[in-house]
Amino acid sequence: MRRLGRLLAVCVTLALSACGQTDLVPVPGTTVRVAPPKSAGQGKQALELHIFHTEEECYAAVKAEDVPFCLPFVDRATGQVRVAYQMRVDGDVWSIPYTEDTLEIYHKNQRVLREGLKDYKIVPHDPARAEQLFILLIDSSGSMSIDDEGNGRTRMEKLRTALLRADVVDAFFPGDVKTAVVPLVFKGSGAPEPLGGKWIVDNKKDFRQLIKNELQVGSGYTYFYNAVDWASSTLLERPEIKDAIKLSKQTPTIIALTDGFNNELPTDTCADNAPRLEKMLKRLDAVRRGEADVRYVPTVYTVGLGRSAWRGFEVPDNLNVSPKTICKGLGDQLINGGVETKGVDNAALSWIARIGGGGTFISRTTDGLADAFKAAAAVRYAWFEARYKVDPFHIRRSFETKLRLASLLRSEGTVWIHPSGWLDAPPGIPDADGWTRAAPFRETTTILLPLLGLLAALGYVPAAWFNVRRALFSRVARRRKTR
Repeated sequence: MRRLGRLLAVCVTLALSACGQTDLVPVPGTTVRVAPPKSAGQGKQALELHIFHTEEECYAAVKAEDVPFCLPFVDRATGQVRVAYQMRVDGDVWSIPYTEDTLEIYHKNQRVLREGLKDYKIVPHDPARAEQLFILLIDSSGSMSIDDEGNGRTRMEKLRTALLRADVVDAFFPGDVKTAVVPLVFKGSGAPEPLGGKWIVDNKKDFRQLIKNELQVGSGYTYFYNAVDWASSTLLERPEIKDAIKLSKQTPTIIALTDGFNNELPTDTCADNAPRLEKMLKRLDAVRRGEADVRYVPTVYTVGLGRSAWRGFEVPDNLNVSPKTICKGLGDQLINGGVETKGVDNAALSWIARIGGGGTFISRTTDGLADAFKAAAAVRYAWFEARYKVDPFHIRRSFETKLRLASLLRSEGTVWIHPSGWLDAPPGIPDADGWTRAAPFRETTTILLPLLGLLAALGYVPAAWFNVRRALFSRVARRRKTR
């Protein structure tokens, strides 16, 4: 019994500490410890993906009531893991838009793939407006005159209505920070042109007038790739645009809208777009990596007016574009009157947004378009939770979690998490969305203290039993002597 008590005491010690690893930090209220995280960026920018791991830094960076969501959390009962992170530039917080599609999560060097919302979820915190220069890149080719529903409303009229909605205008001009809009239309092979000849619009009144009076359907084919390439490179070197970015410190945010496929010639097939798209993606990637200051790097959102042509498309983890990847066996089909009848080229739009660090939206309705513009002009967030699920078996021992922003300048952070090999942390409390959160400390102590008390008590049992036996046998021995 004495040996059993000592063994149990050693087990408790091992459960609550990591022997030989003095740099591990305990997560309050759990049996989990965390090693100091590491961050690595690529390119010229000093961009850091910082993972929180101590209670002190969480209290310094987030609201007091959010500290439990800032700390690492492991629920071995459900296989859930949570780590919180924020982006920093030269040590300062760099708020970024909500970019769930561009975040990759790795568990033990295996990517956590998404199926619905069961495998991972990103939760943004502390929204704030940022100074931005919104570059509206609008398709004005002949197809924008099509009336899809037969109700007399063309695609361009849907777009115009969406842009004139009060909530969309407020999103572009929030009032509490300095923003401006560069309204551009593209058609044919020429460079995009500013609406009404005005490059920068800095107030709601002028913006409404331009959209209402100047936004019209043109003619010609859809040189969408050329337009995005020009807006993300040549445009940013124009004196008035450069001053708005560098002097007024307005981050360039490109919102590119089209209603179909990139189409440059009547003989173009879907396969012809593969080398064009690859060339443009590589140039966009080079532009974003080449900028020395992350605050001046353009972010690209794409909006498709229509329905998705390619169901279930997933952006590959590279820049190699092939007809097989983007055409799904229809590479030989003409674009004009062929694959364009399937809908919007969501494959190209998704790929561009991925490399551009933004998001992509597809909608056929005015409300859907309005929501897309508001999302692209949305607030930035100071920090995020990354939640993911794996088989509970894979989090019973120490493991590494890696977060990687695949398009936002290739920044990543890693952290080693060490669950106790002897005692589980208290199980999480399930929320309505199926994700669990850490139990309050009072519930933790309710579980652990009785157990620790029992284990401690067992350490005294051998000694107590020894004293009882000695007392009994001593009494028996004295009785024998008196006889």
